[in-house]
Order: sequence, then structure tokens, then C-alpha cells
Amino acid sequence: MVEEAMLEDEATDEGTDETTDQAARMSPAAPAAGARRLREALRQGGEGFPAALREADDGLLLSALDGGMPADRATRVVVELVRRAPERGPELADAVCEKVLLARLYLETPEQSGHDDRLRVRNALMLYEGLVRPCAQRGGTPELLACVMPALWAARGGAGREVVRRIVDSRQPTGFGERAWKELFTSAAEECREREAAAEAVARRGARRWWPLRRPYRGEDGGRIDLQPGQLWVSVLLGLISVALVLIVVLAAR
Repeated sequence: MVEEAMLEDEATDEGTDETTDQAARMSPAAPAAGARRLREALRQGGEGFPAALREADDGLLLSALDGGMPADRATRVVVELVRRAPERGPELADAVCEKVLLARLYLETPEQSGHDDRLRVRNALMLYEGLVRPCAQRGGTPELLACVMPALWAARGGAGREVVRRIVDSRQPTGFGERAWKELFTSAAEECREREAAAEAVARRGARRWWPLRRPYRGEDGGRIDLQPGQLWVSVLLGLISVALVLIVVLAAR
């Protein structure tokens, strides 16, 4: 009887331990801790980076890009996001596209430097080709496209303009839509007007600097006439010629 009671106690303890483990796995803290570990692995890189890429969902990958990382590591995250594109349904694909557009194709990140501009441009083009263009061709996110493309064109540094230029230069449909094309053209036209106005202002300043060097000519209102040096010598010569003619006439009269 004692042995049977001990066996029952052991079975009860094992059942309790198994229930405890299952509850721990099902608790909300477990996924949160796993997400933190994946996010840390994505941020730090290292040997756990490939595994973290495979295990992270789209939200974690996008949040990792939001937090900033070196451009080469960001490239691997971008490649993983684009690789999963065929597996997403339309709603999820539109949500990912919207997030990417709101981040302006992740062209500007907290950790950026001049030497990785070319890589960041390539990452932005991959995001557009793999995620944004298919969504735009289905008619999604027209309002965002109408805002993002002009913003990229007008951004400082030239990287955004390079992205827009390469998208337009490609032989595939851009998916911009009429409104986005109009906004982009308006932005470019406004920039041209600003440059023309700046050039005119420079020309006016140059004319003002040159004009005081010339002496003003005053009309026949009794005012003083200021002559340039060349005009002065001509006036002197004409005066001498006039005096000589007068002397000739006087001498001839005698």
C-alpha cells in the first residue's frame, strides 16, 4: 500500500511539473522574451543573425530597420522581407508596403554615413521593386505614393532623388498613378522656379555692383553731365578744333 501511494505521488508531481512547463510556454511573457531576443540578435548581428532572420516575423524585421543598423546588415533584412513577398496575402502585403512607404523606403536611418549611400539606395530600390511596385500596380497606397515620391525628390543629400530617377528610368510601370506623377512634377517645377529666381537675384546683384562704376547721364534739364574718360577726351579735341576754326576765320578777316 505504501508503494502504491508513493507511485501515485510521483505521478501527481510529474503531472504538476508538465502543467507548469506548459503554462510557462503559453504565458504572454514567453513570446515577448523571444521577440526581445530576436530583436537583440537582429540589432547586434553576429552568429545568431541568420537564425534571427528566419525566426522573426515581418513586424520584427521592420522594427529592426526602424531602429537603425549598418547598411550591409540592413540589406540582409531587406532581402528577407522581399523573399517573403509571394507568401503574403493582399492585406498583409499592403500593410508591409504602407509601413515601408511611411519610412520613405528606409533611405534615411539613425545610423547612416556617407560611405554607405550607394548601398542604402540599392536597399530602397529593392524595397520598391519587391514590395511597393506590386502593391501600387494593384491600386494600393495611392495617397502615400503621392506624398513619398515628391518628398524623396526634394530630400537633401541626393540619395532620394537618385532612387526616384532610377525608378523612372526602369522600363517597368512605376505604379505612381496620376496624382503621384502630378505631385512629383509640381515638386520638380517648383525647384526649377526657385533656381531661376535665385539666378535672377544674383544677376540683379551683379548689375547693381557694376552700375555705380558708370557715371549717370542727366538730361537737358540744366543738370550736370558726367562724362566717361573717353567721352572727355573727345570733348576736349572737339573744343580745340572749334578754337582753331575760330582763329582761322579771324585771321582770314584781317
